[in-house]
Amino acid sequence: MYMVYIDNILFPVAPSRIVSETEFENKTYTLIDGSRVNRPGGKGLRKFSFELLLPMSKYPFAQYEEQFYDAEYYVEQLRRIGSENRDVKFDVYRTYHNSGATYLTSVSVLCEKIVITEDAENGEDIRAQLVLREHRSVETKLAERKKSSYETREDGYTAPETYTVKKGDSLWLISKKLYGDGAKYTYLAALNGITKPYTIYPGQVLKVRE
Repeated sequence: MYMVYIDNILFPVAPSRIVSETEFENKTYTLIDGSRVNRPGGKGLRKFSFELLLPMSKYPFAQYEEQFYDAEYYVEQLRRIGSENRDVKFDVYRTYHNSGATYLTSVSVLCEKIVITEDAENGEDIRAQLVLREHRSVETKLAERKKSSYETREDGYTAPETYTVKKGDSLWLISKKLYGDGAKYTYLAALNGITKPYTIYPGQVLKVRE
């Protein structure tokens, strides 16, 4: 026996078939010698596709948790789910009579497609084709910027924002004074776009911190 819930709504007739597709993001590369190799990629998001029968009459094989609802009610719920643009729960319960065990597939999904079909050959009943895509939430965390070790010395001294070059200064001496290590002159040079360290001049204002 199957029971299908979408957004915690039990649909009266479970689909006879549910197709689950997973695409794997493998990549193929061509080497210099013409041979090809595959590099495994990450696991893709599952896609579920199936068709629901939505009865206008209460059939003995249909399942209802509280009371009978006609097809229009479920069509309205599906359209609501599709229009709200949010993830919902897709739950499928399967009970096997020979073992009595119940298996559950529970996935958070987004609704990709809904096709409603009203066909005179089906009487008053309505059929709904659905395509659901697995949804994985992503948490965004704000990273606190850490001060560069070039900005704060071990003795707790914090370098100023800028430094004005004095007569007799060199990038090595300035780095030794500000960062506690003359060898860090390359960082100071890069920070100020200086390609020739010996070209600084008195009065020049150097950027000391990022």
